[in-house]
Amino acid sequence: MPQTSFLDNRCSKKSQYVMPRILPPLNPLRAFEAAGRLGSFTRAAAELNVSHSAISRHIRGLEKRLNVHLFRTQKSGVALTEQGQSYLVQITRALDQIAVATEALSVAPSGVVTLTTESAVAQKWLVPRLPRLKAAHPDIDLRLSITTTLMDIEAHDFDLGLRYLRSDIPEGYDLLFPSLVGAFAAPGFTPITGHGLDLTALAAGPLIEEATFQLWPAWFCESGLKKVPALDLPHPLGALLSIQSAVAGLGAVLMDKHLCQSEVETGALVRLNDVELRFGGYYLAVNQRAGRRRAVRAVRKWLQDESQSYATISDGC
Repeated sequence: MPQTSFLDNRCSKKSQYVMPRILPPLNPLRAFEAAGRLGSFTRAAAELNVSHSAISRHIRGLEKRLNVHLFRTQKSGVALTEQGQSYLVQITRALDQIAVATEALSVAPSGVVTLTTESAVAQKWLVPRLPRLKAAHPDIDLRLSITTTLMDIEAHDFDLGLRYLRSDIPEGYDLLFPSLVGAFAAPGFTPITGHGLDLTALAAGPLIEEATFQLWPAWFCESGLKKVPALDLPHPLGALLSIQSAVAGLGAVLMDKHLCQSEVETGALVRLNDVELRFGGYYLAVNQRAGRRRAVRAVRKWLQDESQSYATISDGC
């Protein structure tokens, strides 16, 4: 039987030896990743709650350690070099994996999340769904700010922005679900004949004109009325007042079906036909400084899940 020599034992132990990982310190990596992702040392400093000089110092030290230039200076600020861009992709992925692994060991997401939206969206779509958010994430405190104008959520320090938008979509806003506009009226108001909806009688009014969805001619055209007459349309109303007027029996209204869902479910309003016109949509923006917080990501995912079932259709005539 062959005997094992001292040299064999030593080589065997040496083969089991693993070289330690060569890793830069974590803080310079975090500074580089934030600055590269946000495209700004100033914004990276705000996200990490450190000074601009601290970000610069960390990145200079990291470049010296790696012996590469990660950023180049330009008139508008800084930009990643080709090597910096390649490194950023890997470092972002690695830090995200560390965050996910850490969160898996931690408690449920918690804390305050701020969201700015407009009144009609809040009252008719968001608020009725909030009990489901509370059931899914009891430790998240969602605080709403109702505004009539499109807000710069980063400048005003909101975590999330939810807005109805039709055109000129600001950078950072992503479609959550489309706006699908149909015709609704109180039960008994609709001019029905033996052949169904009488479009000619409906066109004679009364009709309610909503300020955003001024689409009655397009809706009649899409519904099959060959010659749309001149419509007697009143002064446009806001969404909430338009829905209330239709419920009161004052006329038929064109309305986003998502905003009058509760009235249809209770029978206060009925759908006149199946025609839907896509007209804009509801868009969500996430503050880049707050978007990596677990509570903010949880609310964003919940909003996406709530809107996932909404189908899209083509625009009218």
